[in-house]
Amino acid sequence: MRRTSYCFGVDYDGTIADTNLMKVRWIREHLRREVDPWQCDRTNCVPLIGAESYESMANTVYERAWSLAAPPVADALAGLQALAARGKVYVLTARLPHRLAFAREWFGHQGASEFGDALLSSAESDKLSVCQRHGINVLIDDDERHLLPLLQSGIRGILLKVGFSGTLSLPAGVQLCRAWSEVLAVL
Repeated sequence: MRRTSYCFGVDYDGTIADTNLMKVRWIREHLRREVDPWQCDRTNCVPLIGAESYESMANTVYERAWSLAAPPVADALAGLQALAARGKVYVLTARLPHRLAFAREWFGHQGASEFGDALLSSAESDKLSVCQRHGINVLIDDDERHLLPLLQSGIRGILLKVGFSGTLSLPAGVQLCRAWSEVLAVL
């Protein structure tokens, strides 16, 4: 029987599906620049490539062909299973609603059709509102912009930066993890 004391929100792009690798590829092909995958969330990438280039990239990477080509983030699918054994799991994404189908299809291709309790888009509001609406008390995301609004809400924020080896100055209440094994260890 599953405990429901926890209700997890897990970001999709860059946290479950490694679309950051796809972004690295797009940046290399279109801008002739090299960036690390952990830099490809909106907050870190826009200062590197500009807002217009980021939008162009997103309009390619988040469409069906590139979405389905993204590999899973290392240990993400096993991580989702481990979380599901401890409570409810909602997969959250800032993707536009019409792109949710690509994420659902991606899960099917990974043999993980039963990926959680629901796949939710925050594109029409924000992740804090989605978390509050669904009773999510832990949010795991690769972009700190989604975690900072949580600080006053009592929702725990985990910043997953796979491959990051440096240090970050994060506010109290946001915990940095560099791999799914670290996420599971801190929970």
